[in-house]
Amino acid sequence: MINNDIDALEIIIYRLNQNDINRIEHEILSNIKELMIDYSFVDNQTYPRPSHPNILKRKDAYFTLIAILLSLRTTLENEIKAVNNFIEKYKSIDDVINCNKNELIQTINCAGMPIKKAKAILDVSNYILKEYNGDINNINVGSIDEIRDKLMQLPGIGEKSADCMLELAFNLPSIVIDINVFRVISRFYYDEDMNFNKKTDVLKIKKFLEDNIIKDYKIYQIVHTIMLLHGKNICKSKPSCDICKINSNCKYFKNNNMYNQLKLF
Repeated sequence: MINNDIDALEIIIYRLNQNDINRIEHEILSNIKELMIDYSFVDNQTYPRPSHPNILKRKDAYFTLIAILLSLRTTLENEIKAVNNFIEKYKSIDDVINCNKNELIQTINCAGMPIKKAKAILDVSNYILKEYNGDINNINVGSIDEIRDKLMQLPGIGEKSADCMLELAFNLPSIVIDINVFRVISRFYYDEDMNFNKKTDVLKIKKFLEDNIIKDYKIYQIVHTIMLLHGKNICKSKPSCDICKINSNCKYFKNNNMYNQLKLF
């Protein structure tokens, strides 16, 4: 468990000092270390989960799953409100299965699409009750690929949601590739245009990271969080390359002649 930002930084520094680290992993983790000056790991853990740094958000993996469903197609602010409302009202999967559906809809209303999301929550809860005796942790048996396959059989759960469950709820080394992580890594390491809507491109980025970074769930959580924040704040659709702390080895930065332009000033 990562309890605070110092813990997170020490994990990265320890790995950087190991003899078996390869060049790409060293470069990625060095960039992460640099970015951690500006970005807090702990303050940006939104999903409740068993290993959450904040004891108030340290919840069973079932609540991680619900938070993932609530986060779909909504803002971060509304996601947090809806998740907080949910975990305050419902303390277990049994509470949800036996709840009044209209009350559930009202509880999660701020997340948007409350009727559709309430149905998704009830469907997945009843599936877990039927197939796993009401305990989502019974899914966490076998290899990562086997667990991912079982997660993706849950109603409403796709590949990205399954990876979120693996990385955050089950503490397994399967890195989550969201649009921000995808943008940062594809710009940094790939010359060709990459498209987040192409499954093959997303899998290429995922494979690149998992092939080069040691299979350690804590490091994956840190890399995912810090890259996500950098993509949201600096490496946006229209990037702020001139103020990016890690632009010196970025292919996008160099290929767009920004490096030579900045040297003129």
